[in-house]
Amino acid sequence: MKQTTLHNNTPGLHIVSFDIPYPPNYGGAIDVYYKILALHKAGYAITLHCTYKGTLTRFPQLEQLCHSVHYYKRHTSVMAQLSYLPYGIVSRMNQELLNNLLQDEAPIIFEGLVSCYYLSHPALAKRIKVFRECNIEHDYYRGLAKASRSIWKKIFYLLEARKLQRFESVIRYATSIAAVAHQDEQYFQNHYPQVPVHYIPSFHGEQVIRAKNGKGDYILYHGNLQLAENENAALFILKQIAPAMPEIPFIFAGRQPSPKLKNQAAGLANVTIIDSPDAAQMEQLIADAHIHLLPTFQSTGLKLKLLNVLYNGRFVVVNPQMVHGTDVAPLCRIARTPEEMISLCRELIKHSFSQEEIQKRQLILGKIYSDDANIQKLTHLLL
Repeated sequence: MKQTTLHNNTPGLHIVSFDIPYPPNYGGAIDVYYKILALHKAGYAITLHCTYKGTLTRFPQLEQLCHSVHYYKRHTSVMAQLSYLPYGIVSRMNQELLNNLLQDEAPIIFEGLVSCYYLSHPALAKRIKVFRECNIEHDYYRGLAKASRSIWKKIFYLLEARKLQRFESVIRYATSIAAVAHQDEQYFQNHYPQVPVHYIPSFHGEQVIRAKNGKGDYILYHGNLQLAENENAALFILKQIAPAMPEIPFIFAGRQPSPKLKNQAAGLANVTIIDSPDAAQMEQLIADAHIHLLPTFQSTGLKLKLLNVLYNGRFVVVNPQMVHGTDVAPLCRIARTPEEMISLCRELIKHSFSQEEIQKRQLILGKIYSDDANIQKLTHLLL
């Protein structure tokens, strides 16, 4: 199908987002926002479709980048949770969205499986439809179930995982798949061989390596501490790593750490928790840290906070799950056990971060994770 253009020959494009992608302060929103920014720079007239919960807040930052922005309130009733469809899908169903998609014949990017209710709709059968994958969703939700300490949340996450796995077959109606990680690329190639799959890493907005030479004097863990996955990683460090290195300061920074996390840290003299730092403070914490300790127990997609510290921080110590399916393993120190993490951190704290490390990052990140290069790959799928 020929691509729809506006009166000034600007190519049109629809993006169906699972959320309002502003501010870009968590993984999914970061990918969508900086993708919009890159597409805007590439000359696309974007019609953005966003779902939201609660009270609608409109952001002029999105209005400036898009030809138009449409907002759809999610249906979050108990009935939505009892549907045979995944809650994340049924709560985003909206006839107005379909009507707006049918106003022209422009290509559509569906952001994440939860945005894909209309992917298989007969009225869109002849459209270019790119499925932008965020995670293997049923694996992600099973991971949330495993990480959660609430029995009710465990039940909800496991039910949602089962529904998402069943719904996932809708992907066969896409004209192409844009996968964020190599293991996800392989998964989709195996399960949907009829749909072309392309590896396009997350968009992130970083352009140059800002990591400082020299030394810092603390180890940093950061993330949204409201998420069970991140809280479990922080508790792992507090219980098994920080007590073994009382001579080295540890800082934990992130959104709304729980009382459990604060209580665990209270008995450790070398630990500081910074509750919900603003963007400027977080940027400074990342820049000044000597080591970024970033374990994870859920190897889904590429963690954008890892890219952030590789562009803006010094040494990075991770476990294998954090770099699984990515191309950044050569830029990190990898430890498989608490003992290995302790040993690596003790060794790295003695050394200055060098220009050689920065040059190595420039070579790998500039080649694989450049937004400019990856937007060319994405726009090729829209033709």
